[in-house]
Amino acid sequence: MSKKVFIGVGHGGTDSGAVKYIVEKEYALKTAFALSEILSKYGVDFKLSRTQDIDTDMDSKVAMCNKYAPDLVVDIHFNAGGGQGFEVYYSRVGGTSKTLANNINTEVKKIMSSRGVKTKLGNGSTDYFAIIRETAAPAVLLEGGFVDTKSDADFIKANYKKLAEAYAKGILKTLGISTAASPAKPILDKTGYKKVDKTIGVLSLKELLLTAKTLGVNKYGMDKNKSFGTGTLNAVNYLLGVWGYQQNGIAGENFIKRLHNEIENKVK
Repeated sequence: MSKKVFIGVGHGGTDSGAVKYIVEKEYALKTAFALSEILSKYGVDFKLSRTQDIDTDMDSKVAMCNKYAPDLVVDIHFNAGGGQGFEVYYSRVGGTSKTLANNINTEVKKIMSSRGVKTKLGNGSTDYFAIIRETAAPAVLLEGGFVDTKSDADFIKANYKKLAEAYAKGILKTLGISTAASPAKPILDKTGYKKVDKTIGVLSLKELLLTAKTLGVNKYGMDKNKSFGTGTLNAVNYLLGVWGYQQNGIAGENFIKRLHNEIENKVK
């Protein structure tokens, strides 16, 4: 059975998080997407708390996480307050949470300064952060640098994918998954729309693919109907290849989420 990681994406929607040289909610989502892509290449399943710029609340985030029942939890944030460098918070009980924090910190220190591995306590000497206190799986909260320190913000803008890679290496080490060898191309979706399907959902998929073609994301056209034919297959496999996945001709939930994100990035 595949290992599972829940990726909390800080803030969102009307809650921008910390703001100055960059906006926290934007780079939390960018980093989360980059992290999820790396984990998937090593066969790790994942769930993001949000995939769009929408309002979220901590209660629903924790409930989503516990329902997913992951092996590990990471919550992605960026800091503010005039400091500098990365820091990571783990559970006061230690255990795998502390191991995960140390493994991630070791990797991040290779690319930016670190303020260390820490705990933060609230009332009653419980963990301050709900994502650590209320989730069933071992969890950490990541603060990937300061948005109000220009040197940190500039680093984040240029290197958030490297930061995601450092997070991924720490996660994979904690899960016991080796990164020594290059992974085989992963499968994005094992189930979903495929050739010969004829549904209203296929029509919606094709409308997205045609929009993507107009924006230069996809180079294949197709008829606008409910049938998943050769044109749709070519478009799906083309995008899977561009994204680094096996070209299995299946457009499932992850494919559609990724395509939505590609379109949104183009129209911004």
